[in-house]
Amino acid sequence: MSHREASGSAAADPPPGQAPSGDGELALLQRRFERERTSRKAAESLLVQKSRELYTTAQKARDSERRLTLALWASGEGIWDWSADQDRIHMQGLEVAGQPVTLEIDTLAALMGQVHAADRDAAMLSFKLYASGASDDIDTAFRLPFAGALRWVRLRGRALERDATGRPVKIAGTIKDVTSQREAEQSLQVLAHAFASAHEALVVVDAQGRIVQANESFCGLAGKAMGELEGQPLALLVTLNEYANFDGVWCGESVLGQPGHERHVEVTVAPVAGMPGHGNCYIVALRDVSQRREAEAALQRQALRDALTALPNRAALIRHLEVRIMQARQSADPVTACAEPFALIFVDLDGFKPVNDMLGHHAGDLVLQQVAERMGTAVPEAFLARWGGDEFVLVLPGPSGEDEARTAAECLQLAMAPPLPVLGQSVSVTTSVGAVCFPHDGSDAPTLLRRADAAMYAAKDRGRNRLVVFEPSLDEQLQRKTRLQAQLRSDAESAAFHFVVQPKVNALGVCTGGELLMRWTTDFFGPVSPAEFIPLAEQSGLIESLGRKALDAAAQLATQLRRLGLRHSVAVNLSPRQLLDEGIVQVAMDACARHGADPGQLELELTESALVTDIGQVAARLVRLRDHGFKIALDDFGTGYSSLSHLRALPFHKVKIDRSFVNDLEADRRSIIMLQGIVQLCRSLGLSTVAEGVETAWQFECLRDIGIEEFQGYHFARPQPCARWLDELSGAGAEAMSDCSATSPGELRCSHPLVARIDVEASIAPGQDSPRSIESPRSEGSWSPIPAKQRDPTSDGSPALNLTDSQPR
Repeated sequence: MSHREASGSAAADPPPGQAPSGDGELALLQRRFERERTSRKAAESLLVQKSRELYTTAQKARDSERRLTLALWASGEGIWDWSADQDRIHMQGLEVAGQPVTLEIDTLAALMGQVHAADRDAAMLSFKLYASGASDDIDTAFRLPFAGALRWVRLRGRALERDATGRPVKIAGTIKDVTSQREAEQSLQVLAHAFASAHEALVVVDAQGRIVQANESFCGLAGKAMGELEGQPLALLVTLNEYANFDGVWCGESVLGQPGHERHVEVTVAPVAGMPGHGNCYIVALRDVSQRREAEAALQRQALRDALTALPNRAALIRHLEVRIMQARQSADPVTACAEPFALIFVDLDGFKPVNDMLGHHAGDLVLQQVAERMGTAVPEAFLARWGGDEFVLVLPGPSGEDEARTAAECLQLAMAPPLPVLGQSVSVTTSVGAVCFPHDGSDAPTLLRRADAAMYAAKDRGRNRLVVFEPSLDEQLQRKTRLQAQLRSDAESAAFHFVVQPKVNALGVCTGGELLMRWTTDFFGPVSPAEFIPLAEQSGLIESLGRKALDAAAQLATQLRRLGLRHSVAVNLSPRQLLDEGIVQVAMDACARHGADPGQLELELTESALVTDIGQVAARLVRLRDHGFKIALDDFGTGYSSLSHLRALPFHKVKIDRSFVNDLEADRRSIIMLQGIVQLCRSLGLSTVAEGVETAWQFECLRDIGIEEFQGYHFARPQPCARWLDELSGAGAEAMSDCSATSPGELRCSHPLVARIDVEASIAPGQDSPRSIESPRSEGSWSPIPAKQRDPTSDGSPALNLTDSQPR
């Protein structure tokens, strides 16, 4: 060791008992200072380290508290704590329906006091069990009032401190509004109960189609217990589509059960989202529709069958035709492309309506049943259907054509020849038949049926009890009829219809009144004959509207006559359908009231066709009309089958003798004898008589000699506009008519043109050729005699309903 080091060491540590020198003391102090500084630095470092540890611990505590707060907020739970020494309870952070609330409760007893009475005992029991150590924690739910509404809350907690006996002295836990969960649980319970007790068969299957759960209805429908069904593929019981691949609801029908024991079921499959990792499941609902399907099949059979005759009905016929046409086209010759032809015949019974009218509808039903049986026997190879009413359709097997149709029609005529026994009487009916051939006369069912119907009506027009094969001209007639019917419906409420009047005279040739007649002129067809549009109006149900127009026009004309000082009668026809309307009396009275007409001036004419439907109703309405002052006339007398009974039973004032008797006067003297009997009969009953269709002076003379009182026909005047007739009746014409007189039929002298030629023709002896006219005919409305050959083209062959000049001439 060097001398410096030794001296230094000696300075650092003086010998014991020796006081340090001045330098030594300074060094000693310096060393002590260094040691203290080192210790102070170590203490500061330790303090910093501990401070950092404390800060980290505090920061972790704050983070834990923050995470706890966030967790409680996210779960919607609040916290609570209770101390036994003060019996204090404190709650914070509770949210109800998503909104924070504060409970003004400071003791456990106060909390229990707020609990709903029904839940209080259970809540207190939960606390007591925990306090006694019987349970490890508190977990109870009860209802508390919040803003006037009860909410379910769930309260859970555990002891933080216990006393020496183990009783909790401090408890903390969470509280949460669980109202929505409770409601969901109740809903699940309801759904579970509904699933188990539903009348509809329900089954839950997994993504592989295996049965997970089934209710009692499904087990009963499948005939198996739940233990047998669980885990079994549903496809073993019922065939379904690949419903596992569906994204939405699938509905359909299938069959449940084994062959021979199948049940028709209606199936609905709805996917339900499953738990994560478990895949989707499906709820399958099955409804047993076996009885409904059987009922529908029965209804389907009934829908295609006629209830009366048990034949296929119209719907079945159309379906059969559509199938036949499709098959014919499919089997068409590949070279010629010609489909196999077949014939169709449309049949209508002749003479069926009188059976219904005379013997009743029950007798008519019996006739139809027997006719259906005879037709089926006569042409067994045909498809026979009832079209409706007394119309039938037969579809002959192919290949068939006109020859086969004629053979079938002949077989039908032979089958209908023997009388039909009905209610102890023999009834005879014949058949009018129309025939068409596919594809020559039509390539679809509606066309074939329409044209066969047109041919059938042509058979009726040509004399009935015959066959008419369709030809193009018939289609033209049918198209005309269809267009006219459409036009008629369009014009029924417009001014397209107008009226003319045909005068009537007495035995002296003096005008006594007129008959109102309807005219129809169209833009496309021009003037349309009443023989054409009256039946169309009856078929389309428009005849009542036209009849009301006629009554209104007749009342107006009667009022105009009265203003001229004339009491001439105005005749107008009532249709059969009008007489069946219980409001006809009021309609007639309203027409008179509207124009101020006297009902006594109106003559309401009706044909015997109006009397065969319901004579009781018709008689009652005619009596009411008579009581109101209307005159009632029976038109076309002598053409009906029960005219005499009508004369006796109904309140007629006048009888109009049918023109057929007048036309036969010269050709058949027996007509004169019949007319004499009719006139004598009417006189004895207090009825006046009118002759229609008087066209010659000889007819007029002969009818007047027989005793007929009024006359109407072309011999006197054509139908003419009402205004022109009124002009003729007024002024000089009316005065001339009122001045005419005669002492005998051969001495008639009158300047009025209506009777200007009667003198000449009256001098011709019976049996001589009577000149039809010696003057040229004038235009419509003229009063001059008209040659018999120059008849009104719109009046020939008109039907009985006389809203127009279809009858008198």
